[in-house]
Amino acid sequence: MITQSPPKKKKFINSINYFRGLAIIIIVLGHSYDLAHWNISSNVGNFIQALSLNGTVYFVFISGFLYYHIFYHRFNYKKFMLKKAQYVLLPYILFSFIPILLTVFFDGGGAALPDNLRQQPFLAVIWYLATGKIIHAYWYIPMAILLFAVSPLVNFIIKSDRVLTAFWLLLPVSLIIHRPIDNLNAVHSLIYFFPVYLLGVWSSINNKKIYAYLKDNNKKIIIAFLAIALGLIQILVFKQTGNFHKDFWAITIPDVNLLQKILLCFLFMSILDIYEDTNFNIVNKVAETSFAIYFIHPFLINALYSISLKLNIDYQGNFFTLIITTFLVTLTSMAIALGIKAVLKKNSRYLIGW
Repeated sequence: MITQSPPKKKKFINSINYFRGLAIIIIVLGHSYDLAHWNISSNVGNFIQALSLNGTVYFVFISGFLYYHIFYHRFNYKKFMLKKAQYVLLPYILFSFIPILLTVFFDGGGAALPDNLRQQPFLAVIWYLATGKIIHAYWYIPMAILLFAVSPLVNFIIKSDRVLTAFWLLLPVSLIIHRPIDNLNAVHSLIYFFPVYLLGVWSSINNKKIYAYLKDNNKKIIIAFLAIALGLIQILVFKQTGNFHKDFWAITIPDVNLLQKILLCFLFMSILDIYEDTNFNIVNKVAETSFAIYFIHPFLINALYSISLKLNIDYQGNFFTLIITTFLVTLTSMAIALGIKAVLKKNSRYLIGW
């Protein structure tokens, strides 16, 4: 049984930083299928998609891990939320505001806007900010702000020494409710991802024991086998492609993709720990700029996809075009972030979160 033991001192963990870099690459990959022109029509393709989507689980897990590692022992709620407002919420508003105004005032509100808000532009703007629907992938920010806001609850669970218990109690709820339709409901998303965040916290508390436990390569193989099995169950048994989305109260199949991603969190943790004392400069830079990449990459993908349509670029993509597209988008987003950083210096954090 792994028990809670607070760290003696805060230490930079290279492997978690590498995991953060890997997580943003996987997230970009999950958003690059259309740009890569890969129209999946086989079970192999569906399996790869099931394996690669829902990368947000990694982001949330890492956030929980780093919350305990960095913030918990010196936690000040007011300062914590102020920093998140400056470096997360403000960039989100700045990136979203012009697209929202263009959509609300010049595009009839957009296809996603509820009909009862079409004649109420102020409420329409609020709706887009509350849902993140205006930009693909931006749904995460409203949920993340709620997650930061409930930090006192997380602290209470940590102090009560019931982090793992809370995880096991809440996980079945996530498996039942799935992610919200179109990721529109931030509260629904919070409930879905909260146990993953707690698992990240628990893993941070017990990281040395977890790393020691997973040192055995046979355990890594078992985790990989179980993750593959869950992917096959999703595709071949449940006939479910991509992420699991539904209304909160609808009852259907369990979200096995979430279980798969939780297993992969520990697999990536254990594999990357092997390289704890190895310096990978490019991975470090991707990790360092990960939040900026998150803000920039949807615009880049949309721009490139629009250009491909205007130039009538049409071909049947595959796994390899997906990989190439992912790395091109990631590296270009990182280059744009570095350029903004060079111009704005420290003030770039207010625009791109870095």
